[in-house]
Amino acid sequence: MAADLESEGWDVVAVPVGHAAPVSPETTGERSGFVHVIPGNYREPFTTAFEAGGFERYDVYRQAVSGQVFFLLELLDPESSTAILLAAQYTKHHADDLEEAVETEGVVYTHVQTLDETHLGTFRHDDPAKFFPE
Repeated sequence: MAADLESEGWDVVAVPVGHAAPVSPETTGERSGFVHVIPGNYREPFTTAFEAGGFERYDVYRQAVSGQVFFLLELLDPESSTAILLAAQYTKHHADDLEEAVETEGVVYTHVQTLDETHLGTFRHDDPAKFFPE
């Protein structure tokens, strides 16, 4: 996907997420949504891309296999022609509480941080069905 976007003129930052956790509002008073921990060597490219735009356009490509959900979050900012791709996985039953909260709130967030919990950016998604199609 990164190569396809680049061939269309997008500046792409593709990040293999080290750990993704679905976090419900009941679990933490701080950030709920999908928390992505990215490797330190992706910090600067991610931060540069994040600062470039608003990323209102997004899509989620996902596949559930044996209780694991593998997904790619594609974030696009047409104004700056910047794309961020976050590839991650999580255990499906760990997302049950978050899915219930998202159904009520109608919004889900993606938070990106480093292993030392340095917050690098947050994205708001107004179409949670892309994350929870069932």
